[in-house]
Amino acid sequence: MREALVDLILTHCKSDLDSLFMTGDLGFSVVEPLQCALGDRFINAGVAEQNMMTMAAALADTGYVPYVYSIAPFVTARCYEQIRNDVCYHKRPVIIVGVGAGLSYGSLGPSHHSLEDAALLATLPGMRVLSPANAAELAEVHRLTLASPGPTYIRVSRESGRPFDVPQFSKFDEAAHRVADGSDICIVGTGPAVTTALDARTLLAERGISACVVSVPVLAPFPAPGLKRCLPGAVPVLSIFEGYVGGPLELGLRRLLMEEGTSRAYRDIAIGLTYPKQVGSTEFLRHSFGIDADAAAAVASEMLGQ
Repeated sequence: MREALVDLILTHCKSDLDSLFMTGDLGFSVVEPLQCALGDRFINAGVAEQNMMTMAAALADTGYVPYVYSIAPFVTARCYEQIRNDVCYHKRPVIIVGVGAGLSYGSLGPSHHSLEDAALLATLPGMRVLSPANAAELAEVHRLTLASPGPTYIRVSRESGRPFDVPQFSKFDEAAHRVADGSDICIVGTGPAVTTALDARTLLAERGISACVVSVPVLAPFPAPGLKRCLPGAVPVLSIFEGYVGGPLELGLRRLLMEEGTSRAYRDIAIGLTYPKQVGSTEFLRHSFGIDADAAAAVASEMLGQ
């Protein structure tokens, strides 16, 4: 996914000379093509993320469109105040790229896990929070961002994600689409959890359960109109989010279902407010936290009384 993002940024920066790229001394073996192509529009701000974010806001004020790139917790939690006061308050068109969504950096421990980032930034007025599941969704939400400049956070997984076709969205609140059809239950995911949902769908099919899968690549502003059109009939809904409970996907879906006035069953799979007590791979941690395909299939079966 990172390579796909670099290609998108490189194409944009070549055609728009007011765009530039900033990194917090990260991205080696990935961002070198940008460094070669952009010259002095490639800025390594060093391990000083707060200063880098304020620099980006100031550059945006003078007409530039900065990309600010780092590992997700370093470019969100570490400089939240600068995002809040310098970027969002002034509505600067800064594109923040957080690599390593969810548990992507599994073995590096809680300092590198990205579990609260989406919830933190979704609370900021005017901030768009994007959570693409694969390169096709990444390209589409990036196109939307360039068409409507403003404070933007792109939450990118290290994994490529399962490939599938993605429609063109007209605006952010339409950005939800059905990835796979099904008639018994609907599983809604975002980012890397969409692949988890598709894997769970395969497990459920072996049990005779037909699951629809919906992907939500935009978490803020929450795409309630687009998502509402994707939900089939009155079937139960299960959402999966690779982050802490109470995230923007869960809250947005709960609000949508309450306003819909339906009695359909709803459950959410996310990570409890705790830190892992063991170090391991992304797959190991997903299993430990109960957010892998096996856990999703088990919850779906339980919701259907099977």
